[in-house]
Amino acid sequence: FIRGGHDFYRDKNPEIKVLAARLREDYNLSEFYKVFNRLWKSGYHNERVMAVYVLKMYEENYDKDTWKFLIPRLKEIKDFDEAERIGRIIGHIIIRYPDLKREILKISNRRNVYYRRIALATCFPLIKEKDWEYIFGLIGKRLEDKEENIQEINGWILREISDKNKTIVKKFILKNIVMPKITFDIVSEDLKDLRKVRKLKKLDSRK
Repeated sequence: FIRGGHDFYRDKNPEIKVLAARLREDYNLSEFYKVFNRLWKSGYHNERVMAVYVLKMYEENYDKDTWKFLIPRLKEIKDFDEAERIGRIIGHIIIRYPDLKREILKISNRRNVYYRRIALATCFPLIKEKDWEYIFGLIGKRLEDKEENIQEINGWILREISDKNKTIVKKFILKNIVMPKITFDIVSEDLKDLRKVRKLKKLDSRK
């Protein structure tokens, strides 16, 4: 089934939930690493998706071994969805082990765009922790990134923060009002007043 044409990136897919729950039930985390490897190296897209999807279900069991397990696999990531999903998993690991932030900052400077996407995706779990220094520091480092996929995820992170704290996001946007259009359009979707400010700023810059 998982080698078929189903869209496994849709979390609402009922089949993936059933299969994932069965794997989670049958293996503890240390045992699942071997299953992950078999799925990950199978060559089939949906099996790789399943591997990451199930690993996410062990969130409460993550430890430093999870981090060590994932690091060599980062270079094998094949698309932006994989990068983001694994980045979110690493974000949960960082919550337990804040010292790993230094490693993420290094990853955020890698030439490989998937690494940069992974680094930024770690921000999503930390939004609940209100770890603004880490999150805005990381976005700030990559705010002018030329890759559209990086500009896009910056916008998503800022928009998710805005759902919880519009004030802090507004301050960041006003400080960086000339940020890339893709990022700005995403984050300002519910902050229409900032679009007027940006338009005025552009008019002033032409004088």
